[in-house]
Parts: sequence; C-alpha cells; structure tokens
Amino acid sequence: MEDDRIELFVGLIETIDAPGALDACRRVLSVDERLRADRFMFERHRRQYIFAHAMLRLALSRVAPDVGPSDWSFAAGRYGRPFVAAPTTSTPLHFSLSHADGCVACVVSAHETVGVDVETVSRRGAPLSTALRFFAPEEVETLRELPEPAAIERFFDYWTLKEAYLKARGFGLNLPLDAFAMQVSREAIEISFKPDIADDPHGWRFSLCSPSPSHRLAIADGSRATGGLPITRNAWPLQEAAE
Repeated sequence: MEDDRIELFVGLIETIDAPGALDACRRVLSVDERLRADRFMFERHRRQYIFAHAMLRLALSRVAPDVGPSDWSFAAGRYGRPFVAAPTTSTPLHFSLSHADGCVACVVSAHETVGVDVETVSRRGAPLSTALRFFAPEEVETLRELPEPAAIERFFDYWTLKEAYLKARGFGLNLPLDAFAMQVSREAIEISFKPDIADDPHGWRFSLCSPSPSHRLAIADGSRATGGLPITRNAWPLQEAAE
C-alpha cells in the first residue's frame, strides 16, 4: 500500500446491479466461490454473495494492482477468519468483508486487526429484548434510558461496533458479546472489557457511518497507530471486473 491507511469499499446492490454487472463479477470468482453461490436458495442471496466476494477481489487488486482480481486465493484461520493465502505481496494485505440485505462492504489494510460490519437497520424489531440476551449490562442500561427512535439507532451502533471488533480480533462469535461494552457519544467511541479479557481499550479506534438510510456500518481499528488509521472510502470498483 502506498501509505498506512484503511481502504473502505461499499456498494449498494440497487446501485451496482447494472446490466451485465453480475456476470462480470461472477467471472472473477474462483470455481469454489461460484459453486457456493449456486447453492443459495434465494436469488437475492446469490447476487449479494457474488457482489460481495467480487468486491473483495477487486478491492485487493485496487490496492495491489500487480495482482489480477481472479488470482487471489484465500484460506481460513483458527476461528474461521479468511485471509489472503496467495499470492505474496510486498506488503501483506489483510481484509474484512461484510454484507447485509442490499449492501456489501469490505476494508483492506496492512494491519490484521481491522474489521468492518454492516447491518440492515430495522425499526420494526424489539432491540431491547435482543440486547438483554446479548449485550453488556451498561449497554442495556443506556438503551433503557433512551426514547425509542434513539434507542433503535443506538442498538445498531452497538451491534455493528461489536461485530466489527470481533472481526478485527478474528474471534468470530467465540468471544461473548457481553464480555465488552461500547460507549458512544458525539465526542468519541470507546470500548471497555471485563477484567478477564486480555485487551487494551486504549489501542482501539472506531468509526460509524450510514451507507444508506437503512444501513449502518462500523469499522474497528486495532492497529495502535497514533490517532487511528485514516480511512479512505472508495467507489464501487466495478470497472476492473468488466475489463
């Protein structure tokens, strides 16, 4: 990478699903990825999988232009986190991939401890009952104190931030969501841990954004870089798929 930063790529399906786009993206996938895509029961899930995994390949090749999108291969770590298995690049690249109904997103960085999560914001659910099951007590208390519209928004802040952190750590769901708590204010986003969790809260930086009115996206940066890594948001990298 030219400099030390997080490259963020986001695509809204309704925007990127132009004529020919799906076929162009499918062509850069591996045989295994195509077979997995074909096993989805619903067409919308199949399209989302193809766009998400093509985006990842295109994003990696945007950062490392000497490697073609179809030339990347991946493997999974101890807790199932995927990583670049080949080819070897001058600066090792790490990534995190996420997709929710209608939105795909990934980040690429030279740092392993970076994660992204995107979720569809539903205003019809009962977030407090979900929070009671999964969240830390202080997060539940904050949600109880907020009026409903704000509580729903804060619930999805917490959810995406927690998922982004778990992805950055590479734990999947092997670390309970109530083992750490998020604190969100206009000034900062911070994290705290139960005493038995071996992590330094000061080593993390977080950011939130809304790719659309119905999506929430969070990035967790555990690089320990002073002030956190700068984040560059990139347009949907479809041109490479059509070439």
